[in-house]
Amino acid sequence: MEKGLIPTLKLSLEMTDVLARTEQVGLKINMDTLDEIEQMYTEELETLEVRLNELAREAMGDTPISLTSPDDRSMLLYSRKVKDKKDWSRTFNLGMEQRGATMKPKQRTRFSQREFNQTVRRMTDIVYKTRAETCPACKGHGRTRVVKKDGTLGKAVRVCRKCDGKGVLYIPTGEVAGFKMSPRDSYDVASAGFRTDKDTLDVRSSELSGAAHEFVNGYVRFNALRTYLNTFVEGIKNNVDGRGFIHPEFMQCVTATGRLSSRNPNFQNMPRGNTFAIRKVVESRFEGGFIIEGDYSQLEFRVAGFLAKDAQAYIDVKDGTDVHNYTASVIGCTRQEAKAHTFKPLYGGTTGTEAQQRYYRAFKQKYEGVTQWHDDLQRMAVERRVIALPSGREYAFPDARWTKYGTATHRTSICNYPVQGFATADLLPIALVALERVVRDSGVRSVICNTVHDSIVMDVHPDEKNICIDMMKHAMLSLPFETVRRYGVTYDMPVGIEIKAGKNWLDLHEVEL
Repeated sequence: MEKGLIPTLKLSLEMTDVLARTEQVGLKINMDTLDEIEQMYTEELETLEVRLNELAREAMGDTPISLTSPDDRSMLLYSRKVKDKKDWSRTFNLGMEQRGATMKPKQRTRFSQREFNQTVRRMTDIVYKTRAETCPACKGHGRTRVVKKDGTLGKAVRVCRKCDGKGVLYIPTGEVAGFKMSPRDSYDVASAGFRTDKDTLDVRSSELSGAAHEFVNGYVRFNALRTYLNTFVEGIKNNVDGRGFIHPEFMQCVTATGRLSSRNPNFQNMPRGNTFAIRKVVESRFEGGFIIEGDYSQLEFRVAGFLAKDAQAYIDVKDGTDVHNYTASVIGCTRQEAKAHTFKPLYGGTTGTEAQQRYYRAFKQKYEGVTQWHDDLQRMAVERRVIALPSGREYAFPDARWTKYGTATHRTSICNYPVQGFATADLLPIALVALERVVRDSGVRSVICNTVHDSIVMDVHPDEKNICIDMMKHAMLSLPFETVRRYGVTYDMPVGIEIKAGKNWLDLHEVEL
């Protein structure tokens, strides 16, 4: 084993002990609160489903639309239907392929804008609104009896060929159906026709108006609610023990970057409190106790600035610049809406609306060090097939090569892995291990009960609130000392943290440090 990987292995082994104890202590769940949340969001889901179906019917006429069908959503949103799906997939090179040790999406076929538009028109049909009529052949039954040679009806019953067993014929009215969205390029193409995923719809929403805008926003919320209810509410119900505790399983070796993941249930990718209040169900096991959470401020942005040695990033952190406000000022949106785009350029992101692309270009100009570092990472991946972090952690890109566009294959991963890896697979675990050690040595009753990417969560006894806040503060701020001790690396980017406390994991209030 190379010497450079030893610190990463040692930290991983220490994390194994910490995570085992964290799994064992678990999180206390208030089942009454869970039932209230389930009822509230189920009612919202049902109301939203009714409205979305109304909008779909207004746009499609009598053609039935299933909100959960990718084919139907594509047809509804883009007003076109693919003629031959196999030919469609071949033309745009859709699907997955083995690249290195993992399956990756195939590289999409590149077209000029004119070629793309012509290909879409050639391979799809326009969808028209329909008027439903009872099938005259089966009189609405969807089945017909065989007529014998003598003209009498036989006993055999067959699917009606005229209506394909539906009992209804959908007669085109001549009016174009759907919301008439236009696909932008081959990256908007999907096996069902065109992309209707959350990221695509979030980007395209600002281009729409009226019923189309209402439907897209409503569908994004509808899909999120279904996911939240199935993943988190059902996940908690299925895994809570007889004492009202859940014990998520933490895994260090699942994600490519080394960031933690969890299962049974998934407690790593929790929705924000203002979108789904599931965190409210987690409360203290101690009567009168507290849930305390420590978060690193802009950890990945700061890590990118540190790894790239970007002078502007250091200045912005030192001056307390609100990077989300800067994003909002360039794109022309609210600060909350800007958050989804602020750090996208850190990971090599370039696509989006014209305003978003303008921000991505501005980011590259403002943070020239990060831009140069991205170029260096790609060169390193292509020439050495491996990129390494100051901690010694390595990422292999065995089939990295230059494309005709002047960028490396796997560019997003090459730019993303070092930032996410050093921030959440190296730095956060250092703080977690340090905190667990001092908590154990102090003999307090309070416990570490969870960790989520750039934060640590404790369940704190009411008599130990101040001491636990102090322990968490010193552990999280110990990064500069610990990186020197563990890696021989001086982490000189200012460390910012925020600690909050409350009676449950949702209703937290910042404490003064």
